[in-house]
Amino acid sequence: MRNNKLYLAIFIIITIAFAIISYGRGMRADVNGDYYIYWETGKHYLSGEKLYTPGLVDGGFTYPPFAALFFSLFSFLPFHVSAFLFTFLVNYGLWIASFVLIRRIMRAYYPHEDLKWPLVISVALSAGFYWHNFIWMNSNLPVLCLTLLGVLYYQRKQYGWSYVFFMAGTFFKITPVLFLIFVAIKRGPKHWPKIVLTALPFIIIPAILRGLPTGINDWKDYYEAFVAPFSKGKIDENIISLGIPALLNKMNTGNAEVGIAPIFHLSASALKLIIIIFQATSMLALLAKFAYDRYIKGFENFSATDVCLIFMVTLLLPGRVWAHHHVCTGFIYTYLCFILIKQKRTALLVVTCLLGMLTNLITKNAIGQTLTDILKHYSFVTLLMVFVTFAILIFRKKEEVLVKE
Repeated sequence: MRNNKLYLAIFIIITIAFAIISYGRGMRADVNGDYYIYWETGKHYLSGEKLYTPGLVDGGFTYPPFAALFFSLFSFLPFHVSAFLFTFLVNYGLWIASFVLIRRIMRAYYPHEDLKWPLVISVALSAGFYWHNFIWMNSNLPVLCLTLLGVLYYQRKQYGWSYVFFMAGTFFKITPVLFLIFVAIKRGPKHWPKIVLTALPFIIIPAILRGLPTGINDWKDYYEAFVAPFSKGKIDENIISLGIPALLNKMNTGNAEVGIAPIFHLSASALKLIIIIFQATSMLALLAKFAYDRYIKGFENFSATDVCLIFMVTLLLPGRVWAHHHVCTGFIYTYLCFILIKQKRTALLVVTCLLGMLTNLITKNAIGQTLTDILKHYSFVTLLMVFVTFAILIFRKKEEVLVKE
């Protein structure tokens, strides 16, 4: 009882601190930030104006129309008040909610195991990514929590609700569609009509509320503004861009400002072909694993390994990956730390913690501008995610035996 009161007191103090920080951040928000794009898009959604600007090199709204409907709820308020509430309620509130969901998912996998330390370590290792999302008022946490809800309800065999949550995440931001693809493999062809029908409200309702002609044009503009460029191999060219495609691109171009020469000397077409082959091979390998697990081994459920691998696809394969997309490491690190603690892999756990904490220090004030630039150019976070992926794959066998028991 005494511990519960202490934890509650700490939580209240942290919440008050984040409320103060959120207020300051909201009041200082300006038209150059991401949140202004969300807020303005919400107003445009209500007024019937265009939501998308196809052809922009950077900037502009790039989420599906369902997300614009969500942001319209915040556009009723003045911009700075709205920014404060979004920062506090969404990016702090869902930070807490995401770990509540992660704990429930892990508890569903391991009902009799002690999860305290895996969760504590995961909170610390993923804090930099959550903070980045919080301080820059990005909108990855609604997508993460919807995806985690989909995983949780799938674990509970409440498949209808699972489809709804996965679909809501997909129509907020497209990446959770990967979970739906693998759900379709796990559930089999008989369930495909139900999965497809679950998508209809997320397509139709935003379109009807805008008027059908405008709603149809919204989907066309969304495709031209976001889907088409990245489906054709577009890669964000920026020192802070992450993912394997961005890493290979940076290795091929070097960085004259930082004084780093290129490692590769490939033509643009050759590099693009290599990236496409890597992306296609990785996806086919994962599809083959899921099909083998489902139709040869008869495993219809997701293992914790499966969930991590799907999250890793969203962090390693796309042409657009930023630090704030890595909030899903909250689940990944919890799972990896659980494996390592359970198997007494102390040395590997320590190495993982040191490398993970380094990602929280990649700022010029913490480790110096030169080292920061080097780590960013070589996409240290992406290399760490590759390391984590191999660690999970190598040690998952014993973990999966525990699941069966």
